[in-house]
Amino acid sequence: MNTQVIRTQMLSFSLESLKRFLGTNLIDTLLEWTPDNTAFVTKARLTDMILTIHGVNILKKSEFRKCLLRTFSEKTILSFSVLMSAADRNITDPNDLINKIVVSPWRNNSVSKKILEILEIEEEIFDTTIIQEPSQESITSPERFYELLDYQFVIKQRILNNLTSGIELNRMLIHMPTGTGKTKTAMHTICHYYNFNLNKNGLVIWVAHTTELLQQAYDTFISVWKHLGSGDVTACKLWGNHNINASDFDYNGIVFCGIQKLISMVSSSPEIVEQLIQNCRLIVFDEAHKAAALETKKAIEKFMIKKHDMPDRGLVGLTATPGRFTEMDVSNDLLAAMFGNKLISIDIEVMNLINMSRVEALNIKVEADTISYFQNKRILAKIKKEQLIYQHSLSAEELSKIKDTAKNNGYVDFTDKALEIIGRNKSRNLRILQRLRELYAERIPTIVFACSVEHGQLLASMLSIENIPNALVIGDMIPQERAEAIRAFKDRDNPINILINFEVLTTGFDSTNIKCVFIARPTQSVVLYSQMLGRGLRGPQMGGNEECLLIDVKDNLEKYDEKLAFGHFNNYWKA
Repeated sequence: MNTQVIRTQMLSFSLESLKRFLGTNLIDTLLEWTPDNTAFVTKARLTDMILTIHGVNILKKSEFRKCLLRTFSEKTILSFSVLMSAADRNITDPNDLINKIVVSPWRNNSVSKKILEILEIEEEIFDTTIIQEPSQESITSPERFYELLDYQFVIKQRILNNLTSGIELNRMLIHMPTGTGKTKTAMHTICHYYNFNLNKNGLVIWVAHTTELLQQAYDTFISVWKHLGSGDVTACKLWGNHNINASDFDYNGIVFCGIQKLISMVSSSPEIVEQLIQNCRLIVFDEAHKAAALETKKAIEKFMIKKHDMPDRGLVGLTATPGRFTEMDVSNDLLAAMFGNKLISIDIEVMNLINMSRVEALNIKVEADTISYFQNKRILAKIKKEQLIYQHSLSAEELSKIKDTAKNNGYVDFTDKALEIIGRNKSRNLRILQRLRELYAERIPTIVFACSVEHGQLLASMLSIENIPNALVIGDMIPQERAEAIRAFKDRDNPINILINFEVLTTGFDSTNIKCVFIARPTQSVVLYSQMLGRGLRGPQMGGNEECLLIDVKDNLEKYDEKLAFGHFNNYWKA
C-alpha cells in the first residue's frame, strides 16, 4: 500500500502531535528503556513508527484527520465544498471547512474517498468494498496426476474406508502434525470421495474459523481438483461478504464456509441453511479442536442428522492437537465424543513396513516417535531450542501466583492482564530486542509471538528505533495492510525478515522461509504452544528448512515440545 504521500504530509505535523498519535505511554517507555538514544524522537522516525504500528488505520482518528487536512493547500480544502451538505457548501474559510470535514464519519463515503484520493491510497481499505473475486466458480480438471506421499495416502485410504463402511452418520478426527500436509491430504480424499463414491451428487461442506484458513483450503482444493478431479465441479465461498446465490446454485459441489457465517445464517438465512443440511453428504471441520465450543457444536450438529428423505453424511475433523485444553478437562471428552471417539493418526509401524525391506525391519531399530520419524524423513524441520534468559525475570513464585489467579477465576491460560504485565517487563524486552537484533544481523527470517497488541507495538517500535526493518500484524488491521506485511515477510528479496504478531498467525499461515520461531508470550495451553511452534515445522520435502530455531523466553512452560504437543491428547481417543 502506497503511504508515501501521507508520510510526506505527516512530516509537516508538530513534534508534539506526532508524539500524541504514536502514544505518549509508548514514547515514555521507549525513553525510559533507551535513555541514551533520544534520536528516535524526530519527525521522520515518529512518522515511520506510527505508520508501522497503525498503518492507514490512523485515519480513523478525527484529530489525526484534522492535522492532516491542515497540511493541504487552501485550494485542496475548498475542493471538498461540493461534497458537503447544502448548508455547508458556501463555507469559504478553510479552517471552518476542515472542522466540518472531520465530523464526517470515516467510512466508505465521498468525503473519505476524497481524502484517500489525495493521499493516493486505494479505496479498498474499507470493509464494505465490493468483492472482486467470485463467490462461486466452475473448475475444470486436466488429465494430470498429483501424487500423495506414502503416509498421506495411508491416511486417505483409512478415511475412505471409514466413510464407505456402511456405518451411518460416521464421525472421525484426522490427527496429523502441522507441516505434514493435512489440507492437501483432505482435499485428495474429498476429490476421490466426491468423484467415485458420491458420483458428484450432493454437497461437501468445509468449515473453518478464519479467512486465512478458508482461502488456503479453497486454493488447495482448486489445485488438487485440477489434477485429480473428473470434469467440472462447483466451488462456493461462504465467508465474509461472500454469499450463496440461491437462484444460481444447485447444491452440488463443495462449499467453504466460515463458522461465524454459518452460525449467523441459522437465523438470518434459515432457508439456505436448510438446503445445505438437506444436501450435505460430508462435512469437514478444519482446526477441529475448536469444534466443541457451544455455538459451533450446535451449528455443526444440525448437519449430523438423517431424516427419512435425507442421504447419509459423515463428519471429519482435521487437527494437529486433538484436544482443547492442556489439563484433564471435560471439554476434551466432549470434543472426542463429537468426533465419535475415533482418531485416525499416522501409524509409524505401518510406515516402517512400507519403507523397509524384511532384512532392515529385522535388524534396524525403527523410529517409534511420529515427530522424529518425519524429521528424519526431512518432512518436518528439526527444532533447535534456545531458552532466552533475562535478568530480573519473574520468579517462580510470581509466575505461580499469576497461574493460580487465572485458574481460580476460571481461566485455562494467562489472563490478558497478566500478559500485559509480563509484556511490560523492561529487562525482558531489552533481552528480546538484543536477540532480535542478532537474528536480523544473521539474516534469519523470524516470526515473533507477542504478549499483547501493546507488546507487539512496543517491540516493533524498539526495532524501528534501531533501523531494523520489521512488520507488525494484529487483528485490528486493514486486511490489505495485513496481507502486504505478510507478503513483504515472505519475499526473500525484501529487507523485512522479522514479523511480529499477536493472536493472528497461529493458524492458516504458511511461510516456508521461517527459520526462527520466537515465542515471547507465556502460555499454559499445549494447543496454542504447538500452533506457534508449528509455524516453523515445515521441512525441506514440504518446501521448508532443514532446521528451525525455537527461542522460548525463560518464563514459558518448559514441559512442552513438538513431540509432547503432538501426543498429549492420545488418551482421549480410540484408534
